[in-house]
Amino acid sequence: MDNPYLAPDAVLTAPAADDITYEPSIFSLHGRIGRIRYLAYSFALSLIVLVIGGVFSAIVVGVTQNPAVAMIVLGIAIYIPSFALAFIMAKRRLNDLDHSGWMSLLMLIPLANVILGLYMVFAAGTPTTNRFGPRPVKNSRAIVIFGLAMPVFFCVIGILAAIAIPAYQSYVMRAKAAEIQQTIRP
Repeated sequence: MDNPYLAPDAVLTAPAADDITYEPSIFSLHGRIGRIRYLAYSFALSLIVLVIGGVFSAIVVGVTQNPAVAMIVLGIAIYIPSFALAFIMAKRRLNDLDHSGWMSLLMLIPLANVILGLYMVFAAGTPTTNRFGPRPVKNSRAIVIFGLAMPVFFCVIGILAAIAIPAYQSYVMRAKAAEIQQTIRP
């Protein structure tokens, strides 16, 4: 029938072919992640690595006879998995940008890694399904807050450390000088 006044008979509830989404998992090796989720996952994993590294460092220094060698071994043991996780996150972010994961090897080249990092943080992902799969679902409020707050948190911690560490070293030197001065006087 060619009646232009009939209601359309298309199914309007099914998603369009390009509107398919999926819920990305933090521990997945495949798929796509957007900018905010990339920041949130990367900073969350960095925070976990820092906490675990700090706890193990305190244990190793207190237990071993030669803490320098133990710290080197511990540093390598922590660095290798965190480096692998950074490559996985970069691969997934590059897949969202419709680039191969092999492009993440640019992270090994000085200056190119800075440019690649800025590109991954600021470039918009493919808005529809690409050759690496469907687009991820929209970020939840928690991921947005975490993804945007963690860089600020790390900057504040860095600034506080830059102020506190020299002040503490100055305090320790003055305390030692006062202790020596008290031992000299009868």
